[in-house]
Order: sequence, then structure tokens, then C-alpha cells
Amino acid sequence: MYEPTRRALVAADEDEERPVVGQPAAGTAFAQLRPGMTYAEAVRIAGKPNAETVRNTGKAWVPTYKGTDRWRHYLAYKGQGVLVFAGAEGGEIAEISRTRAYTPDVLIQVVHNPKDTGKL
Repeated sequence: MYEPTRRALVAADEDEERPVVGQPAAGTAFAQLRPGMTYAEAVRIAGKPNAETVRNTGKAWVPTYKGTDRWRHYLAYKGQGVLVFAGAEGGEIAEISRTRAYTPDVLIQVVHNPKDTGKL
């Protein structure tokens, strides 16, 4: 799930498909995050990210697919890591990118990385 350009930040022995990658630094907000949280819950705990982006997945290009995970929303936090959310059912990536008036559905991956730059 983790973006290819950021994979070098994850130790080689970590499985990138796991919902939680790495160990959280003690006492950080990231230590309180759990996959399955809503976007609002996670941001309330973690605070404002240093960077964020929305990218579509391959499912967005299947004309008959109307399910979830058509896009991913990434939030990067300097010195903590990245949160990855799966998009809710329906919606179009162009509309999402243009308006930012949507709420990602669910936190699907927490990547703990104390060396994270906070950039995407």
C-alpha cells in the first residue's frame, strides 16, 4: 500500500501490506492511531499533517466498479510517518482533487517512521 517513492523509508524486513508498519515512538499521537478509524477521528488525534495528497487506484479506471478504494488519501507527518485512507464508495478522483469537499472513508494503514520528512 505504501507509495513506491517512499518505500526506502521503510525497513526492508517490514511487510508493506500490513495495516501497521513500524513501531510508534512512545508518547506520540501516532501511538494512539488504529486502522479502521475515520478520517475525522485520526486527524483529531494526529493533528494537521505537514503534507497531503489524493491519488486514484487502478479500481478508479474500471468503468463498472462503484465500490470502495477507488482512491487513496495520504497524510504525511514530519518525524512520525504517514496515514493512508481508502476512499469511500462512489465519487470521482477529478471531483475530489478539484473540490477537496469529501471525507475519506477509513484509515487503512499507519506507517510509523521517525525519519519521515513530512513531504509527499
